[in-house]
Amino acid sequence: MAPYLKLPYEITNVTPEEDKLIKKCLLGYTKPFVKCGPNGYVMPGAFRKHAEDIYNMQVRPDDVWVITFPRSGTTWIQEMVWLVENNLNFEAAKKSPLYKRFPMLETTSQIPEVAFELIKINFMNLASFQGLSEAAREPSWKAIERAPSPRYIKTHLPLSMLPPSLLSTAKVVYVARDPRDVAVSYYYLHKMIGKSLIRATMTHFWEAFRRDLLPYTPIVAHTNEAYLKRHHPNLHFVYYEDMLKDLPKQIGLIGDFLNRPLNDVQIKKLADHLSFDSLKKNKNVNNTTGKDDSIQFVRKGEAGGWRSHFDEKMQLQAEEYLILRLSGLDLSYPSFPIHEITRL
Repeated sequence: MAPYLKLPYEITNVTPEEDKLIKKCLLGYTKPFVKCGPNGYVMPGAFRKHAEDIYNMQVRPDDVWVITFPRSGTTWIQEMVWLVENNLNFEAAKKSPLYKRFPMLETTSQIPEVAFELIKINFMNLASFQGLSEAAREPSWKAIERAPSPRYIKTHLPLSMLPPSLLSTAKVVYVARDPRDVAVSYYYLHKMIGKSLIRATMTHFWEAFRRDLLPYTPIVAHTNEAYLKRHHPNLHFVYYEDMLKDLPKQIGLIGDFLNRPLNDVQIKKLADHLSFDSLKKNKNVNNTTGKDDSIQFVRKGEAGGWRSHFDEKMQLQAEEYLILRLSGLDLSYPSFPIHEITRL
């Protein structure tokens, strides 16, 4: 049994002003939000008592982990990885929701305090969304600890807040996406969950996002942690935009990384299954909070959609945000090649 480790980072409350801005965008949280570590990753207050258990979780050699910032193609890559790992067993995938085949590590710590009661009465179909009812009954990481091998684990936590043995033990796939598109998709996720109760506009949400005051932000620091490890043999780093550009190529690379090479016929079959038209119709993947929602969990699957949501002021703020956050880093995004932009 490995020794129980203390957290290598501090957890502190956000300021009252910051907490007010966060709660203007997110529903149901009563505890103050917190910031974790030197990068100040924002998390719900409940994370404070869960962080050490998550950090000390035992990683297994046959685990496969998917790490992303929220709304960065997580569902897309999960379904891809699970099918590659399970010999393209589409029939098995049809029999179980993705959130059960590929559970999220920290779900319990993300549930708003008010939602625990709402889940019990299935308010707004919350109990059926992403396994929240199970996570409200038992800590999500404990259920994962009991799960049989091989385990497929999803998390939005950055590498620095995960078990330190992760990369030396298991395979990890990290997906990065243009923060501007992430901000828009993140907004629609909360709008889907909160429905008519959410009063925040895209402008409010963007203000919190660019100030690194939404859960899991700052996004650039989150991505840079993985980017710095991109040459590690157990880490596969991929951009969402590259998946959109050439999905078959990325499927082939994932197969090679997982030591499960695919032939051209298999790659085409999987690419067809992973098309966004197909995913939207797949209820085991497109897990919304109701039957007739106009906002879907699996949305558009596009790059550059932020342009139709940002006014001129927000566009300038976004460019300044990215230039500032990426300054001094090797990290860049296909849709925002920082090193070319700053040379102009």
